[in-house]
Amino acid sequence: MIRKVMDMKSAVNLIKEGQLLGFGGNSLHRTPAAFGFELANRGLKKLKLCNTAQGIASDILCAMDAVDTLYFGFFGFENQYGLAPGMRKGCQEGKIKVMEGPCTAIIAALRASACGVPFMTMAGLWGSQLIDQLPGFYRVVESPFDGTKVVAVKALRPDYAVLHVHEADEFGNARINGSDYQDVLLSRAAAKTIITAEKIVPTKTFQDNPKLTSIPHFLVAAVVEAPEGAKPGYCFGLYDTADDAGMKAYQKAVKENAVPAYLANVTERRA
Repeated sequence: MIRKVMDMKSAVNLIKEGQLLGFGGNSLHRTPAAFGFELANRGLKKLKLCNTAQGIASDILCAMDAVDTLYFGFFGFENQYGLAPGMRKGCQEGKIKVMEGPCTAIIAALRASACGVPFMTMAGLWGSQLIDQLPGFYRVVESPFDGTKVVAVKALRPDYAVLHVHEADEFGNARINGSDYQDVLLSRAAAKTIITAEKIVPTKTFQDNPKLTSIPHFLVAAVVEAPEGAKPGYCFGLYDTADDAGMKAYQKAVKENAVPAYLANVTERRA
């Protein structure tokens, strides 16, 4: 096995302009925020982001005009903090193309990639205008067996899945405690996976409990040790509430067009 540990900046430098990224977690829960903040500092453009429920790691990239396309089922900070302001601002200004759908559609698209097929069918979406509005993502097809009409969802294959986990070893084996949301699926759908971990642990930890390994090493390109890497969101069992001051400071920065200053302050504190 190959040792894959690197610092955050080196891992972020793997990302190229225009790539499709699948950020893990769910809204306020275990999103790779530290990675998103560092990536926002790079000044890349035309990134595309996908996940069922995007959070602050994605939103700060929207706020920094780094994103031109979004695939999502939900994008926000739950009832506690409302809609994601960076995404909303980018969409209202016409800077971001929205490929919206139910979470099941995004899951179907990722499953298609994980299975190595160009699309996946689903039974839902009937009555929705999304089928006609987004023909680049949805098509109605007939079953070759009985002619039943179903909705086909185009495969989403991220260039990188970026996942924040509880534990990883130096080779990329990773463990998620609590709900894994779509993170395991993202790691199978993506061409490569970048792991940020609360802590790096000995490989024997995984050898002793192999069934608890969420992501195996051979899917992983980089491992970064990033304690509190999901803040100002939370990480099950380690910090179970959001950083209220941090979330409100971010929202205020977007509202006042002061995101670069906010980002510089966060980056300095994380250094």
